[in-house]
Amino acid sequence: MDNDLETGTDAVERDDYTAEQPVDLRQQRLRAASNPAPSDETQIGSQHSDDDSDVLAREEHDPYGVGEENLAGPGEPSSDEVAAVREARLAMLLKPAAGVHTDPARWGWRGRVNAFGCRVRPQRRGDEVAYRQAVERIRQPLPGTPVVLIANPKGGSGKTPAAVLLSALLGRHRGGRVVAWDAHEACGSLAARAACCPSEHTVWDVLSHARELCTANADASGLARFLQRQPTLDEILASDQTPGGSVCIGREECAAILAVLRRHREMVVVDTGNNDRAQGFRWAVANATQLVVPIIGRRDVIVSALRLLDGIAEDGHEDLAARAVIVLCGAGPAQNKIADTLASAGITRVVPVPFDPVLASGERIVVTRMGRASVRAWTEVAATVADSVAETLAIRHLPMETRFVPESRWSAGADEATHQRLLAYALREGQLSRSRTIRTPASPTPVDEFDPGW
Repeated sequence: MDNDLETGTDAVERDDYTAEQPVDLRQQRLRAASNPAPSDETQIGSQHSDDDSDVLAREEHDPYGVGEENLAGPGEPSSDEVAAVREARLAMLLKPAAGVHTDPARWGWRGRVNAFGCRVRPQRRGDEVAYRQAVERIRQPLPGTPVVLIANPKGGSGKTPAAVLLSALLGRHRGGRVVAWDAHEACGSLAARAACCPSEHTVWDVLSHARELCTANADASGLARFLQRQPTLDEILASDQTPGGSVCIGREECAAILAVLRRHREMVVVDTGNNDRAQGFRWAVANATQLVVPIIGRRDVIVSALRLLDGIAEDGHEDLAARAVIVLCGAGPAQNKIADTLASAGITRVVPVPFDPVLASGERIVVTRMGRASVRAWTEVAATVADSVAETLAIRHLPMETRFVPESRWSAGADEATHQRLLAYALREGQLSRSRTIRTPASPTPVDEFDPGW
C-alpha cells in the first residue's frame, strides 16, 4: 500500500516538473558566435521581428502567393529537348511529313474530282501543299511555354484580331493547351472578338485563386473554370471588364498570371494595350519569347511599329526586336512597296495577309467563316512564329566555334542616333538629309530614287 502511494506521489512531481522550458525548434535562429548571448525575452522578441520582416518582404514581392519558384519561371531546356527541336527541324528540311504530297487533294478541281472517289494528288508546288507544310511547321516541338507577344502602340492596327487568329490556329493544329491572354490594363476587347465567351470570368478570378492554382495538388481543370473554351480548342483569358473600375493590371499581376498559365498550358498569346509605357506592357516585353507586330497600310501605324521596335532594342531586347514577325495587312502594289520600305529598315520577316471583311467588321471572329485565302495566310503567320521560336531555342544553345563575333549593323556609337529602324524608314521616304552620321543598311539603289507613293 505504501509503495502504491509513493508511486503516485512521484508521478505528480514529474507532472509538475518545470525546471526546463520546452524548446520550439521553429523559433530558433543562428547567430554569430562573437555576439553576446541575449536574454530569453530579447531573443524571442527579435525572432518575431525577423519573422514579420520576412513575411512582409515576401508579400511585397509575391502579393498573390504563387511562390518564388513559379515567379522565377522555367529554367533552360535540357540538352535532350534542344536536340529534339533540332532533329525535328532537320527532318522538315530533308523530308516532308507523311501525306503532305501524297494525300488526295481537297482544293480546286482536284478536290472536286476526289469527291467522287478518286485519289488525285495536289499540285506539288501549289497552295494546298504550302498550306499543309505550314501546318506541319506549327506542330513542331517547342519546349517550355513560349510567350507570343502581339504589340503595336497604335490603336486600330489589328492587335486583337491577330491574337484571336494566332491563338485559334495554334490551338487547332497543336491540339489545344493554348491561351490567348488579354493583358490590357483594363477593359480589353479580346473577349468581345473571340468566337465564344459566355462566361464572365476575368483575370481577377485567376489572381484570386493564384495561390491554390500554383500548388502541387492543383490540376488543369481548376484553371479551365476561369478560361473561355473556343471551337478551335484554344482558350481565352479575358481582361477586367468592370465599368468605372479604378484598379489596373500591373507588373505584379502579370507575373502572377503568367506563373499560373505556365504551370497548366503549353503556349501563351498575349494581347497588349496601346500604352507602351505601362507596367504590364513593359513586363510583357521583358518576358516575351516572340514578338508579333501587326500593321496596316497607313503611315502612322508603320511609324508606331518602327518606334516600338527601336524602343524595345534600346531597353536591352535587341534580339526580340530583330526576330519580330511583321504581319502586313494590305493588297495590291501598295503592299509590295511597304514591304520593300520595311526591308530597307532591316526588317525582313514580313508576312503579308489579305484584307478580310470578317476581321474589319468588329464582330466575333470565327475561323470557319473566313475566306480560304485569309486562313491560308494566317496559317503561314502562325508557322513563321513557330519557326522563329524554334530557331531562337536552337541558336541560343549552339556552341560557339569561333571567338570572332561580327558587329551588328544596328549597333550605334556614342555620337550616332539610336532609332535606327525609324531613321532608315525616314531616309527611305526622303524626309531627312543623308548628311547626318548614321549607319543604315546598304541598299542596291540610291536612297533618293525611292518613292513609296503614299
